[in-house]
Amino acid sequence: MLSFFKHIAARLWLTVLLGGGASLWVLPSFQDRIGLQWTPLPVVLIMMAAFSLIGWVSNRWGLSTVERLIYEAGVFERDSMVAEAENRFRRALAVFDSFLISPVARKQKAVPLRARVARFYLARASKSDAAEKFLVAYLHTNPQDEEVAESWIEHIESRGGLREEHQELAYLIGRAQPQNKTIQPILARYYLMLERTDFPALQTYRRALGADQKVHAEFFNNLALLFLQERRADEWALEIYLKAIEKSDQRPAILRGIAACVRWISLGERNKQLLQQAYAHLEGIDPVDIKKMSAGFKPPVQTSDKRDAQRSFQKRASFFKTAGAVLQTFYEDVTAAPMWVFRLVQTGTRRALQSTRSRRVFAGVLLAGLAIAIVFLVINTVAHLVKTEKPVARKAEKAPEVITDPFTLQVAAYLKPTYAQKYVEKLKERGLDAYWREAISANKKWYQVRVAHFADKKSARDFGASLKARGVIDDYYVANYIAPSK
Repeated sequence: MLSFFKHIAARLWLTVLLGGGASLWVLPSFQDRIGLQWTPLPVVLIMMAAFSLIGWVSNRWGLSTVERLIYEAGVFERDSMVAEAENRFRRALAVFDSFLISPVARKQKAVPLRARVARFYLARASKSDAAEKFLVAYLHTNPQDEEVAESWIEHIESRGGLREEHQELAYLIGRAQPQNKTIQPILARYYLMLERTDFPALQTYRRALGADQKVHAEFFNNLALLFLQERRADEWALEIYLKAIEKSDQRPAILRGIAACVRWISLGERNKQLLQQAYAHLEGIDPVDIKKMSAGFKPPVQTSDKRDAQRSFQKRASFFKTAGAVLQTFYEDVTAAPMWVFRLVQTGTRRALQSTRSRRVFAGVLLAGLAIAIVFLVINTVAHLVKTEKPVARKAEKAPEVITDPFTLQVAAYLKPTYAQKYVEKLKERGLDAYWREAISANKKWYQVRVAHFADKKSARDFGASLKARGVIDDYYVANYIAPSK
């Protein structure tokens, strides 16, 4: 935005200087022919021509300078003169940040240059702080650049892994590269280190496990412990528990998770083999003990109409896609209209000004409009100078809302308040009444994310099931409503 104002300001100043000089030089020869009353018209035309010409010259100069600097940088890079190549790249970027190049040309040409510079920095074995900042800034605006994103992720992983300040960038890259088999496992390990169980993190775990790569037993073990901490007892959790129990040193805890899954999951053709493996691990344990082992776990919510909801969502997505194409066509037609309107007005004006009478009428209309504008400005100025104080109506203070509903939905819990705040903001963007509160459990302070409040448990379960079916949340359970912490 700053470069836009610099470009426009420079063009306006040059237009005033050059256009004003040209007007003073040209107008004396036209004044006797067109009369004093028509003098402003050629001045406006000269100014418009000067503004356009200055923009064209400025663009050509700036773009040719950038092309020359990029060529020189490429020569230096091939000759292993890294410092000289970096200097040329930085000078090319500085030209784009100056007033020379217009915003339209900058938008078209700056992205390829930034991509080239990003690849230049990634090719270097050692990276300075400036290079690291540039790569992070580039990926924030272009996370869809798979080559740069994958190389940067691997570089950060080799230097000790992603850090907390990379959370937002990691989310952008993960959303833009859902099928990348290198990026998703790295992000999954990063989210697992942070003990994240929100929807983006769970989707990343699924993608990492679905990639055609061997998953280490440590990953299964850590994910199983995270699910145990969340008291999950669904089919996916059971699959993770079964894969982790063979090489885990937390076998008793994982066995409790398997017992909870066996108790709460209904047998079907899809999960028959999975439950058979679970029963094999629980062989010899009394059913009463299995029930005791599963205490505290959350039963999964059965949604029979989940498939219908997905089909409905696909139909809505298809409808919006078609509507978007229609709107785009309409927009293209509308944006093309001003050129035709301009030509029509130009032709009509030229014909209207051919006669002396038409010119007099046109001049009278302009003078009348100018007089009306001056009168309006004078009245408006006087009205602002002479103000009468009006009594200020006191707003009736609204009594604070008293919530008597005893139940709410808990959809996530974090060990850090920033994660809870971000998830609450994301849910609020979806139109949900989300909030978070602090709670102490197992000598740890948790930041629980909760949604809405309900008069009975059935209403809460129905609402939670609908959110889960739509993919808004990953899981939930009904809790007692307590006023939010903030």
